[in-house]
Amino acid sequence: MPAPVQLDCQDGVLTVTLNRPESGNGLDFETGKALLAAVADGAADQRVRAMVLRGSGGFFCSGDDLDSLRKYADGDVAAAPASADTADAFYVRLCEEIVLAPKPVLAAVTGVAIGPGTEIACAADLRIGGPGSRIGCGLIRVGHVGIGAMLRRVVGPARATEIFLSGRLVGADEAHRIGLLDRLVPEDGQVVDEALRLAHDLAHGPTKAIALYKELRERSVEQPVLSALRMQDRFHRRSHAEVADSGEGLRALLQGRKPHFTGH
Repeated sequence: MPAPVQLDCQDGVLTVTLNRPESGNGLDFETGKALLAAVADGAADQRVRAMVLRGSGGFFCSGDDLDSLRKYADGDVAAAPASADTADAFYVRLCEEIVLAPKPVLAAVTGVAIGPGTEIACAADLRIGGPGSRIGCGLIRVGHVGIGAMLRRVVGPARATEIFLSGRLVGADEAHRIGLLDRLVPEDGQVVDEALRLAHDLAHGPTKAIALYKELRERSVEQPVLSALRMQDRFHRRSHAEVADSGEGLRALLQGRKPHFTGH
């Protein structure tokens, strides 16, 4: 059987593809474990300067695999897409890895992203979709709770609450309007290509500065504005001291040329 997660690394961009289209790229134990390992390894690999998460077969990720849920409901706890040691859901740990990755992570949202798929997409730094993209969660329909963390960060608590309580899937145009999709391409077949184009542009940029920005973003969330401003200034000074590309960028600006960034 083909691997549930496929990897391809070209020119500094790691593409991580969920490859279970027969289940809508739903997460079972093996898929969740492999997906988490792929992103964690990519985050640590200095050869990787950007990552793209995508799904095969016209789906992004339809959430937890239904067959695994049936087994879990019948008492087979090991079938759940969660760590056998800690019981942490793999998608939760995956979101943590994406948020903390010291490089840009993009989600190519073709088709549906539901439940855990929505949280994974919202953990990404940029989300690209097409006319067929639909994002949401149906947990309320079965009396379960979710999508209260990452979705809220993207669209705000009031809108996230409405999406959760309605159990609906947000269509592409609305998703783009409310910031749930950062880019909306005219055709579904263009989603992955556009994500890869953006990822390659970012991979050739000052990726260490991007890593510092992501750290600043996480540490300044919900800080009082005065504290956040002071922290921002400290991080700006850190970019001068720690990011070699910052010197190249300034020289290029003063010399009127395009900078050559190395990611250091």
